[in-house]
Amino acid sequence: MSSRTLGARTSTHVRAPAAIVRIAVAVAVAVAVAVATNATMAWRAPSASAAAPVSSPLSVSLLASGEGWLLSAYRCATQTCTRLERTTDAGRTWTTLRLPTPLQRLMRASHGYYPTPQMSVYFATGSDGWIYGSTSAAPGSGTTTAVLWATRDGGRTWSAAPIASPAMKFGVLAVSASRGYVYAIAWISDQGFGLWRSPLAHEDWRRVSTPRLEMAAGGTSMEGALVFKGASGWLMVGNDRGVTGSARLTGTGRWVAWRGPCATVGGDFDVPVAYSPTSLLDVCTIGGFGGDVTPGTPRRLTMATSWIFTSHDGGLAFTPTRQIDVGIATMWIAQVPGLPASPTPGVVLVAKPINQGSTSMEHLFATRDGGRTWTSVYSPPSASSAILFVTFASSHLGAAIVQITPARSLLIVSSDGGRTWHRANT
Repeated sequence: MSSRTLGARTSTHVRAPAAIVRIAVAVAVAVAVAVATNATMAWRAPSASAAAPVSSPLSVSLLASGEGWLLSAYRCATQTCTRLERTTDAGRTWTTLRLPTPLQRLMRASHGYYPTPQMSVYFATGSDGWIYGSTSAAPGSGTTTAVLWATRDGGRTWSAAPIASPAMKFGVLAVSASRGYVYAIAWISDQGFGLWRSPLAHEDWRRVSTPRLEMAAGGTSMEGALVFKGASGWLMVGNDRGVTGSARLTGTGRWVAWRGPCATVGGDFDVPVAYSPTSLLDVCTIGGFGGDVTPGTPRRLTMATSWIFTSHDGGLAFTPTRQIDVGIATMWIAQVPGLPASPTPGVVLVAKPINQGSTSMEHLFATRDGGRTWTSVYSPPSASSAILFVTFASSHLGAAIVQITPARSLLIVSSDGGRTWHRANT
């Protein structure tokens, strides 16, 4: 089980590469999950008479207790607006929280220009949370500025974080907390990224020294990821062409150079799951985007196949342990933020596109025996649907956002470790 935050696959500056659009909602989708305890939430399906949702989920942050926060987009007059909702019962009921007018304006300005930015929500505790991402620097300018707002009372009140002095530029890609601190990955120039840290209880952001975190030369838009477990941590930036910068947090508190699990077999941007400070799991597609495999790669790792990789030394070395075969084809496991997901050792979830005529629907597949057998655990409700993010707040409680039409998405929840999924009553 890991605590991690991933920026959506969207551009955050005009010079960033164009995104491969997975959803036509004006804002891209990202999910942030804060892990607490392994609480089990019993699910009660919404009644048949429940009204259909009028908004599309964009980002969710969920605690294992069942408390969570959801950013959604909806039509207001002739534009797109965003609202924040809170649940205390794992998505069965939601209460709308009022956002300050300046923040509403920033989120409204983030719609309707290209490249599409992203706004995400992340809560480290039931009190401490952040809304982050990017917004238009000026109407029609085509450039963006970083957005980072904080709450200390569970989302009831918000204030802008002081990021001008630490010089977060263009956009914030990821936010996650660990051991009394909150971290953020953001642009420092139009060619690179930096890492910042603040005490969890108040906003005092300071730049943290890391190895170089560079922008990709092409491909989809840049994204960032932070993974923490105990005193250990791992960070990555990159896109579909691979990882362009990564680092790991040592026991002495230093971020040092680190090669991600897929670096030697193709370099896909696949973020590992951490079960402990030393035990990690990831899924890598052999050859990656460009078909590049490091000399010496075992012959059994056939090009374009996907494998489960594991590490027992804190990510210093990863070993391919089992090829993924979902019974249809071994290639084209979807590269989606939050996947692979693994709520407990031996349980792994991936997304796989299933073609039906001219349409393609991404299903969620799960294994509960380390990859020996796979079962479809979620089938989307409409043609051309896509899984946009999957993550777990505990060994039982998980959440995902699913695109169901080019302009609509929905939130689904699992309360049994990914065996079954139910639509949240948003």
